[in-house]
Amino acid sequence: MSAPLVIIPVLSAARSTPRLMAPIRGRSSLQRTLDSASVDLPDSPIVVTTDDAGIRAVVEGFGGNVVAHARTAESYVAALAEVTRGYSAEIVVVLEPTHPFRPQGLVRRTADNLAARDHLDSVVCVRRFTANLWRHTPDGEILALSEGGDARDGVYFQEMVGLALAARPGLFESGRRLGDAVGFEVVDQTWALVDVRDDTGFAVAEALADRLPQLEEASA
Repeated sequence: MSAPLVIIPVLSAARSTPRLMAPIRGRSSLQRTLDSASVDLPDSPIVVTTDDAGIRAVVEGFGGNVVAHARTAESYVAALAEVTRGYSAEIVVVLEPTHPFRPQGLVRRTADNLAARDHLDSVVCVRRFTANLWRHTPDGEILALSEGGDARDGVYFQEMVGLALAARPGLFESGRRLGDAVGFEVVDQTWALVDVRDDTGFAVAEALADRLPQLEEASA
């Protein structure tokens, strides 16, 4: 099997885009995302598809297997499909650069997870948590998602697609992102969930950056 293709989509109109190049203790969220991809999948082409000139300049100076692609589609899935047409990879790994901290090996594990399961359309990163969750129905009724009794904590999985998504390229051509048969790559490190889409998330990333080596060691 050929090496997976890595795609990092960036849209200039997104509110998070200016934060992608802001340094977080020396390295921006975009640079950290590129580093994660390069370390985990050193033989893979890494394509940043963007319509932002500043992002493109950073990417072109990164070197290695990293290249910039001129994004013309505003739609997320259509932009991914644009890139895949130029490559013959059987697996595409999508990373969103708003996540600056990824456990080492996560990108490769997500790709390997899909490669090992021919019946899956995609594998998405998730966080596992327990909670007493409720839902509000359209007719105003409030219902518990967990069964009743003393032990009401249910186990749930929240999609964290930005950390890593591995998918068959045909999905994007059909206008889909995950498909029908989806596998999970569970991320247990809470520090990996940091997202710099807003100022609060960026401040959290700055606060954690200095402690990242200790956090990685503690979770190893």
